[in-house]
Amino acid sequence: MHTRLHMDQDRISLQPADAESIVLPLSLDDLLDAGLRHFPPSELALERAIALTEDALMPHVTALRRHPLDVVIADDDALAALPSLLGRDGTAPLRLDIDDVERGFNQVAQVAAGMPAHAMGLVEQPRFVAALLVLRELMHHVGWKQLQLP
Repeated sequence: MHTRLHMDQDRISLQPADAESIVLPLSLDDLLDAGLRHFPPSELALERAIALTEDALMPHVTALRRHPLDVVIADDDALAALPSLLGRDGTAPLRLDIDDVERGFNQVAQVAAGMPAHAMGLVEQPRFVAALLVLRELMHHVGWKQLQLP
């Protein structure tokens, strides 16, 4: 079974296959306004965004873990740049594991630490950075094993 992740809305929401939707008190715009709008992001902006994401997520972790944790499906375009960042061809549907997502986020962190974005293959899309950060935190704290992109 799976859970669908929607980030291109007023609030980030998760829809387990067999339960009511869980809406986080957070949006990508909130993260952009908190410091991720600037590209490349600073290390401080990434840390602040992680803290905001964890604060919004933690009250819902137990409820999310009650559902199967096999696959989280991201249907919107917020993560469209992830396959190319990871050197994947983007053949649909694309399944990535937590290590792939972590590797992508580590590339963002290296850019925040001073590595040129073009050297890492990171596109200048602050919204993508915010979405990847949210996805990483969700997979890490909730425990999803795989991400499916359309």
